[in-house]
Amino acid sequence: MSYRIAEVAGLVGVPATTLRYYEDIGLVTQPARGGNGYRSYDDDDIARLRFITATKNLGIPLTDVADLVKAYDLDDCSSVAHQVVEMVAVRLVETQTRIGELVALAAQLQRVSARLAEAETSGPCGQGCPCAAAAPEPLADRRTFVPLTRAPGTAPDAPVIACSLDAGSVPDRVAEWQGLGARAVRREPIAGGVALEFVAAPELVAEVARLAAAEQDCCTFFDFTVRLTTGQIRLEVRAPDHAADVVAAMFGTAA
Repeated sequence: MSYRIAEVAGLVGVPATTLRYYEDIGLVTQPARGGNGYRSYDDDDIARLRFITATKNLGIPLTDVADLVKAYDLDDCSSVAHQVVEMVAVRLVETQTRIGELVALAAQLQRVSARLAEAETSGPCGQGCPCAAAAPEPLADRRTFVPLTRAPGTAPDAPVIACSLDAGSVPDRVAEWQGLGARAVRREPIAGGVALEFVAAPELVAEVARLAAAEQDCCTFFDFTVRLTTGQIRLEVRAPDHAADVVAAMFGTAA
């Protein structure tokens, strides 16, 4: 079956200009043209373009997508899938790191906002003026309450999805969870969250317990359960439904 470019755009979910751009940069070969001069796409073209759109929507750069397209045309599906998994793993680490940086930035901005709100209502700016401090030091014994997600229509008494960890510690905490998660031998979906399983080792038991206790202290909406069996550590992480994205970002998702 043949399709015109407008039909392909609707089926693939991208504008026709994007399809032309893919041709211009060599991401796809130019389709055949009918007797009327219009581009003519077949079912294989549709499948290839859907693959390109899907991988691009994962945030994979077009240069890497181009490599995947070559593999798509030459290799078997399992080989292509393996390459996609590797690229997704890189994007996941980058995204989780960015989450930590954004939460830390949100904490700094909230501190700045609170300090500026306490500025004198009259008089000129000068030495010690809060306007001159773009990123002031945290006030003693005060932690910033950083919202992590919003849920329209959430009941007033629902747990608040927020973190009170000080801004400078957020990226390090995210990195700690990433390091721990990399050691998991299995992930399993559970009601309200995810379970991570590890090969038991005394130092790992201590690390899991330490991180879970530290995280629950600043993010009280999390519920952690650590189970020890012969040769195995099982960490169960649960949170309210409207915090599912936070759980996935911090602890990963089960396949």
